[in-house]
Amino acid sequence: MVRGFIITAAVVVGISSVGVRPTHAKLVTIAVTGEVTSVWDDFDRLEGKINVGDMITGVYVYDSSTPDSFPEDPVHGRYEYYAPPCGIMLTVGGFVFMTDPDNVRFVVIIKDDFPDPRETSYDGYSVASYNNLPLSNGAEVGDISLGAKGSTDIFTTDALPATAPDLDAGWHEGGMGIRIYGGSRGGSSVGAFSIGGYVTSATVIPEPGTFILFALGSLALLKTRS
Repeated sequence: MVRGFIITAAVVVGISSVGVRPTHAKLVTIAVTGEVTSVWDDFDRLEGKINVGDMITGVYVYDSSTPDSFPEDPVHGRYEYYAPPCGIMLTVGGFVFMTDPDNVRFVVIIKDDFPDPRETSYDGYSVASYNNLPLSNGAEVGDISLGAKGSTDIFTTDALPATAPDLDAGWHEGGMGIRIYGGSRGGSSVGAFSIGGYVTSATVIPEPGTFILFALGSLALLKTRS
């Protein structure tokens, strides 16, 4: 009975979010899979449930009509989000790592021929969520991010794309990385953990994929707070 109520509530929240979505929004939902390549968990906050080789699955959502926060900079596009449904949700080892829908701080960055004094110019792609829900066991989650940099022929502008990142575009250091950090900012290191990995696939989900995300995210939220 309880399980059925939670699932029903999640679906209702997902469907009802259609009504509150701004009419000008052009939501892009990207599904990703990945593989864990490193785990540091000296304080056992992950309970031994996440290991090298485990699969990571999830989605992230952004509004492609969002203006650049730095329009005067032609090589660095920064797109900021402070409200749902924008954010990220990744699952691995039975844990859900996701943006806090009550306190969204989610950013997408596109770099085109970005100068780096330490090396040659590069193109870059990254998404990051800075305010996230705790895990089901109460462990705090710091930052969740995906990102890569590569050759300068990947992008032609710093405009926000409405497509999934091309994983075969010539990214450096093995491709697009995944980073998840645990623990509170500026606090004790006790409770900290880190998970590293690489994205193995990225695909745009057409509507109503976005609403499925709402339902899944609501389910995770209800389970966490229960």
